Order: sequence, then structure tokens, then C-alpha cells
Amino acid sequence: MKDSTASNLKFLLIALILAFVVRNFLFNITFVNGSSMEPTLSNHNVMFSLIPKKYFVSRGDIVVVKPPTEKNKKYIKRLIGLPNEEIKITNGKIYIDDQLYEEDYISNEYTEAINATDVKLKDNEYFIVGDNRNPGASSDSRLFGPISRKDIKSVVVFKIYPFN
Repeated sequence: MKDSTASNLKFLLIALILAFVVRNFLFNITFVNGSSMEPTLSNHNVMFSLIPKKYFVSRGDIVVVKPPTEKNKKYIKRLIGLPNEEIKITNGKIYIDDQLYEEDYISNEYTEAINATDVKLKDNEYFIVGDNRNPGASSDSRLFGPISRKDIKSVVVFKIYPFN
């Protein structure tokens, strides 16, 4: 009986350590809360995301970030601007270093003509936006400015739920 209990405790301890390592250093399960990423992601979608400590982030990635305005929350946004780039938003269109950034994942329904001040990103800064660009639909870099690399917590890889 003692051997069985010790074996079970050892198994449980190993499982807990493994779960901690996987959860904190490899991937996250993230829940979408709100409409800021529509039409790409909807409220209550469940996402699988990798923690990018050793992974590079790229333009167009959907990322989970800790916003500078609400440190206890996490937002899901699209990474648009990379370090040392200049971002302009004119009539709902995004320009990166004076080149139009083509976005085939959003429709005009989600891009009312908005303008934002020009932003010149520094060495460790990124510009994020929600796919739903309508006024008030997304709290993102247009509102609170660029984020730093340390604020990017994970990169969404795929949607777990719903399955369609």
C-alpha cells in the first residue's frame, strides 16, 4: 500500500511539474472575449497559442498581448507594425513606411474610414490593431500607442473551438 501511494504521489508530482512547464513556457489556451477581431475571430472562440520566447513574431500574426493600459488583462490583436517602421492610417488604410499594407482578411464592413496619427516605432516597439477597425470596436495601438516585445505573451497558431 505504501509503494502504491508513493508511486501515485510521484506520478502526480511529475504531472504537475510537466503541466506547469508546458503551460508557462510552451503554449496557452486563450479565449476570445469581444468583437475586436471580427470577422477573423468571434466572441467565445478558443485559440491555441505558442509562447514566443524562442519564436519570432511576424507581421500579420495574431498575438495575445498584455496592454499597457490594463496590466491584468490580455488582448488578442493583429501584429501590423514591426520595430523601426513608420505606421500611418489614412481613410481606414494602413501604410507601413509609406507602402499600402494589403489586408485580405478583413472586409469594408469592419473598416470605417479612420485616421490615426503617424507613429514611428522604436527598436523594441510593435503596432497592434484589432481586425474590427470600426470606431470603439477595438482598444489597440491606435488608442494606447505601441507595445513592447515583452508585452507579447503568445502567438495564436489555430482556433480550437468552434470547429468550423
